[in-house]
Amino acid sequence: MKLNQLFSRKFASKIKCSMKDLLIEASENSPVFSFQANGILHISGRVLPEPDALFWGIANDWLVNYIETNPARIILRLQFDCVNTSSSLEILKLLYLLGNIKNKEISLAVYWFYPINDIQLEEMGKDFQELLPFKFIFEAIETEESVFIN
Repeated sequence: MKLNQLFSRKFASKIKCSMKDLLIEASENSPVFSFQANGILHISGRVLPEPDALFWGIANDWLVNYIETNPARIILRLQFDCVNTSSSLEILKLLYLLGNIKNKEISLAVYWFYPINDIQLEEMGKDFQELLPFKFIFEAIETEESVFIN
């Protein structure tokens, strides 16, 4: 075993790394990810076509690392314009990470914003909620409205 591996295993529980914000800018077919170290996480935009595993992997890794810091709160705001079926599985994987939080002292709020006339996106959120051990806060919004707040 290399010295650095031994060091990191032996002292990993004693090292506290401060989290940095994660920003992945949106493209024409991928959402913006704004994950702030203060616990306010936002995913917004179009989620088309099949997502790149690395794209979602970065967000999932950041979230896992953030949860390990035992934050006081996590507020996740989800606002999608359009989501395809395979992409919905990636969203669900990220939500499962929140559902598996062991520390029950972490305050968790998940907001699902959907266009006022988009029944499919509303139903998608409700379907996800049925699979998870926490409730969503649903809010219908005008399509031009954004809940993205820094």
